[in-house]
Amino acid sequence: MGHALEDSYEVVILGGGLAGLTLALQIKKARPETSILIAEKREGPAPKGAFKVGESTIELGATYFRDVVGMKEHLESEHVEKAGLRFFFPAGDNSDITQRVEWGSTGWYPMVSHQIDRGTFENALMDRNRAAEGTDVPDGCSVEKVELDADGGHKVTVNVDGESHTVDARWVVDATGRTQMLKKQLGLGKEVEHTINAAWFRLENGLDIEEWVDPDNDEWFDRIDERGIRKWSTNHLMGQGYWVWLIPLSSGHISIGIVADPTYHPFEEMDTIEKVMDWFEKHEPQLAATLRDRHDEVADFLKVEDFAYGCERVFSPERWALTGIAGTFLDPFYSPGSDYIGLSNTFLSDLVTKELNGEDISDRAEILNIIFLTMFNNQLQLYENLYQLWGNSQVMSAKLAWDFAIYWSSQPLLFIHEKWTDLDWLISQAEVQGRANELFPRVQSFFRQWHALEDTPRPPQFFSNKSFDAVWSAQTALKDHYDDEELKTRFQEGMKKVEAMAIVYFHEVAKRHLGDKAPPENSKIDALGISLDPDRWEEDGLFSDDGMTLAEARERAPGIDNIWLEEPVEA
Repeated sequence: MGHALEDSYEVVILGGGLAGLTLALQIKKARPETSILIAEKREGPAPKGAFKVGESTIELGATYFRDVVGMKEHLESEHVEKAGLRFFFPAGDNSDITQRVEWGSTGWYPMVSHQIDRGTFENALMDRNRAAEGTDVPDGCSVEKVELDADGGHKVTVNVDGESHTVDARWVVDATGRTQMLKKQLGLGKEVEHTINAAWFRLENGLDIEEWVDPDNDEWFDRIDERGIRKWSTNHLMGQGYWVWLIPLSSGHISIGIVADPTYHPFEEMDTIEKVMDWFEKHEPQLAATLRDRHDEVADFLKVEDFAYGCERVFSPERWALTGIAGTFLDPFYSPGSDYIGLSNTFLSDLVTKELNGEDISDRAEILNIIFLTMFNNQLQLYENLYQLWGNSQVMSAKLAWDFAIYWSSQPLLFIHEKWTDLDWLISQAEVQGRANELFPRVQSFFRQWHALEDTPRPPQFFSNKSFDAVWSAQTALKDHYDDEELKTRFQEGMKKVEAMAIVYFHEVAKRHLGDKAPPENSKIDALGISLDPDRWEEDGLFSDDGMTLAEARERAPGIDNIWLEEPVEA
């Protein structure tokens, strides 16, 4: 055998992609003496510029890669700093981006995140793992069989250089991506009510959406702090039932993808690169014009049908686990993939190191499994049956603000302060988190109802998320450090703020569309009861002495009046 393996390892990680490689580094950082085998079937380095989807990071995932895994210097020197998420809503035939409502920041974000070239990043992670004492990463190591035995110890059979070798494993972690080896073996698959498809490719020599605009159009360019910033955002071209991503990579390539609800855009219309180009001609002609003579620069093409899925369990007290997309996958909208790798690996590193140090993790594994799957299910609420309103600039402007506010006020805030594995702290906030869990589906249902009543195209304008202080202050607060009591106050205020935003939205939309049925502004409203169906208000507990009046809600959500876009000028 070309690579001599040990007879046993404390941790065997099936798969050496993004999730598996970062997990190994995180475990080593927490417990350097841990023996690890990473079984990755790929031989040689990953290609640059054309490899895997998942290039865009947001705050939690970026913090995980930069600070927890220790890749800050590599990310800053080898990858692109990201200028946030930016959205362009449809206008006419989408042949002029200056006529589209633009939603985003005027400049760089306080919290640094990155556009990651997956090939370059995974090669660097692989090198660091191979340099770590006690970590084995043989080239071209495929997994043949996994035998789980919580009492006697697990066994994993791998093939290296054409020879099989069976090793003992205290822990087995499935990081095999969409192969989902353990998940399939254990029958843990769980369907979700979110059917969505994607097709994407990488294009050599990039592109810059600002080149679509007359350089003398100062009004459009002066919306933001400096020319050129937009290129470094994750740009979203939005339309009913779809969005298109544009992500620049340090290799000079740009990643371009379509994500679409088949109710509006059947998969058969985008399952080849030729069909994708035709689809752009129909739905995004300004992008199509840029691509028309550049087909020879397409570096790769990939597609995935019905890609969202859940899982019955991801962490087991019997010393096996699933991480990354081997367990669950949501939707690339909002770029949550790296966040869920960071969360999953952090929970898993906590469990593995505690168990190897002799602690009983039975209860802890069950609790962390519930926390992770609850977060996954909450995030899923942001997408399910909502692609119908992706082209609605007014409703989506409000939704984006709300979704960002609840995200920045919770997941990355607690992650940065290392609270997602501090069970005592989490238990102290269980009531607050419980209300937030109930709020997710209620507010998303409200957006669906609002969309059904109002889908009016808006004139060209720019919404700066910096103008909505209640939202932007949650982003800037991620740079601050809080002690435990200060963090509790910050977290609770954040959850009250998103409730207040929902109440202001409710009053405004009810006033527009329900006429005399709209509740008085001095009514105390419970955000958990909002809807646009007056017949349900009493049953749903809309009116509550513990709620907020409109004035009180406005006070908690400064800047919320800026969310209302300019109305079309009547002829």
